[in-house]
Amino acid sequence: MNVFPHAALSRLRRTLRTREALRCNWTVGGVVVPAARVGVSFATPIVALVALDRIDLVPFAAFGAFTSLYCRVDTWSRRARLLSLIALALVASVAAATMIAAATDHPLAGVVVLTAIAALGKLASDVLDFGPPGGLMFVFAAGAAAYASHGWSTIGLHVGVTAASAVLSVALSLLGSLLHPTGPHRVAAARALAAVADHLETPNHATRHRAHLAVHRASAALRGKPHRGTFARIRAHLAHAEILLHHPADAAAELRALSRKIHRGRIPAVRTAQPQVQPDLRPAPLPRRIAPFLPGAGRMVVACLLAGLITNALGLGHEYWAIVSASAVLQSATATSTWHRTVQRTTGTIAGALLALVMFGFHPGPMAILVLVVICQLAAELVVQANYALGLMFVTPLALGLGSLGNPAAHNTLVAERIGTTVLGALIAAAVSLLLINRQTTRRLEAAIAECRRAQESFREAVSRQETTVDDVRSRLTRSLFALRNAHAVAEGELWHRNARTREVLDTEHKAYELLAATAPARVHFGLS
Repeated sequence: MNVFPHAALSRLRRTLRTREALRCNWTVGGVVVPAARVGVSFATPIVALVALDRIDLVPFAAFGAFTSLYCRVDTWSRRARLLSLIALALVASVAAATMIAAATDHPLAGVVVLTAIAALGKLASDVLDFGPPGGLMFVFAAGAAAYASHGWSTIGLHVGVTAASAVLSVALSLLGSLLHPTGPHRVAAARALAAVADHLETPNHATRHRAHLAVHRASAALRGKPHRGTFARIRAHLAHAEILLHHPADAAAELRALSRKIHRGRIPAVRTAQPQVQPDLRPAPLPRRIAPFLPGAGRMVVACLLAGLITNALGLGHEYWAIVSASAVLQSATATSTWHRTVQRTTGTIAGALLALVMFGFHPGPMAILVLVVICQLAAELVVQANYALGLMFVTPLALGLGSLGNPAAHNTLVAERIGTTVLGALIAAAVSLLLINRQTTRRLEAAIAECRRAQESFREAVSRQETTVDDVRSRLTRSLFALRNAHAVAEGELWHRNARTREVLDTEHKAYELLAATAPARVHFGLS
């Protein structure tokens, strides 16, 4: 009897479940302040353009303000590096799209250019780890800019407004370094303590991985900071949390209370603490970092091309909305997460379209639409981290509002096209992710298992010989654990991956965590003053 079809159908049903897609996950910190910063980044150039009576330039100011959507809680140094690159990429995307639109009105040219921008944006986002919203905003800005472009004579002005708005967004995003220099570090520490508390309350493989990863990220955020004052107290609390990961205790409530205090800036002093090892965060060689992400970029090319061409063939209009939708759901790493994003994008867009119909039912003028655009962007930022669908519920009226500035009478037509193109683009991307097999997942998983085992052996040897490099070897083992968990998650999320070697992965992880626990500092009392 051939059991493969039955197993494939079982995996397909498991992949296409919607329960996880609609679950809300509320985060600790890093929500209200970034949302306010995004609101100011959008509102400031819009107010300036309204005062100059240049409402026609508002969409281009919004494209530059997309810069503020990135690096919400990253450290100031990382934020400065990445936001500069992101701002440059947004301006380049808008410039390329507007020049192509001015050079030719053939729809295929626009589809090809937007597809290239989507693929390059996805690859850059994955390699450099931009974080949400990934490479999506590059293709969104390019598509909308091409649609709003009016020929060669306006390109310089449009690109200049986009660049000025992007520079303003970068400046506003870095302004906080003067107001709360320890803010990102406190948010990272608060999230780490909350993750450890989650694991202490409901211990399992997933919560343990999230807790270790959160502690690692918080420690990385503190790398290079002074070992005194606020940073010393945060390091001590992180050390306490890491000890609890290896020597569990009934301390979840204490950690949650401490997490809230640290997030609010009231960091208790610690009378007894263990020194925390600084992780070795040297990046992998660039070719090794790019290779795992090439299949994702390939899926992006196929899905965006199909979305644009099919939308054009059906005569739906606004082809770039379909391409943006396909790009949005393919920002995820696996077929399972792509399907979840498809469900979220579809439900969020339909809910947002209904909200837009209510808003447009009052026949708002251009000024009222601009106010609603800023409000919707602020609302989207407040809820998008909890669930992508909630964010789309407010982003959809925002996009429709910007699109209606040039044609206020076409509200109902825009809403219908938005729903049709968005659902079509998302479904095409989901189908592509299911049919195009990522064959690198098997090799990546095998390499991760082998590296974790090598790291364990090196760690045993270093400990037995009491070598001075034991801390570096310990960091290597920790990194290999994260890489193993991520490789396994990607392999499990691929529909046709028939051997995710789950039992072998869990056994390897278990042995690694046993080693880390056996060599971790003994549990000590951390007194808070």
